Order: sequence, then C-alpha cells, then structure tokens
Amino acid sequence: MGVAVPEAEIATQVTGYADSEGGVSLTDAAVIVSGGRGVSNNPKLSPPAGLDEGAQEKWRAQEGFKLVGALASVVAGAVGASRAAVDAGYIPYSHQVGQTGKVVSPDLYIACGISGAIQHLAGMRTSKVIVAVNKDPDAPIFKLARFGVVGDLFDILPPLTEALKARLGK
Repeated sequence: MGVAVPEAEIATQVTGYADSEGGVSLTDAAVIVSGGRGVSNNPKLSPPAGLDEGAQEKWRAQEGFKLVGALASVVAGAVGASRAAVDAGYIPYSHQVGQTGKVVSPDLYIACGISGAIQHLAGMRTSKVIVAVNKDPDAPIFKLARFGVVGDLFDILPPLTEALKARLGK
C-alpha cells in the first residue's frame, strides 16, 4: 500500500530531464579542438529572423562551434573553448580551457578563432603539438603554435574535416 503525501509537502520534485554532454573528457583527451570568440564571426551566415543583435551573435557562434565539434568528432577529440567564448555564452563552462578553466596537455591542441590571451595559453601551453587557425596574423597564439594557419576558420575547418574523414575512413 502506497503512502499519499500532499503535493505541497514534497520537498523535491523532478521537473525534467536533460541529456548530459557525452564525448571525450577535456582532461583525458589526446586531441582537443577549441573555439574562441572567432567562431561567431561568420558573415556568410544569416541568422533566423526576429533575433536581436546578441542572439544573432550567439546563433552564429553555435553554428561555428558545430564546425569545431565536427572536427573534434572526426579525430576522436574533445571540444574546448576560450574563456571569452564561455563568458559570451557560446558554450558551457565545462569546455573552458585556461587558467580559470581546465589545464590540459593533449598530444594535439587545435585552436580555432582563439587569439591567445595569456590566461588561455597558461591552460594549454604544455600540449605536445599546437595548431592555430586565426585570420589575424599577429594573434599571440601563433607565438606558441608549432603550426599556424592564417585564414578564416569557416573556410578552413570544413575542408579539413572532410579531408580527415576521407583519410581516416570515417
């Protein structure tokens, strides 16, 4: 026989469920593909109508992080982010790499649209190989990167992802 408790006396209620973020843990990942504020700078994208300027920026950033995530998925890596991207609300804090996020040391760190603020560099500088993709040739990230690609991540990531898919048979 069940016990009936008036709803007003129930201390805790389940109001819904959400899937947890799956994938590779940042701290355990051999490969990390990270995005920064640059993921929101795709002028070719037209956000849905009715969004204010802030919502348009966030929508563009989420589309940019889809490219970062696709590359990470192909190389069995984790998705990381700069503090600027997290602070802007583009991606949850659990992805933050840096002095105020997670300190990581993967075999390969790919920084996409990350300028290279000192706090971010402190969190990933011990990575074995660092590859930077940024359209600013003077971005500080290039001083630390072993390989640098000066260009727009929106032009570089899609063909890179497709080439790796073909090369890795995915």
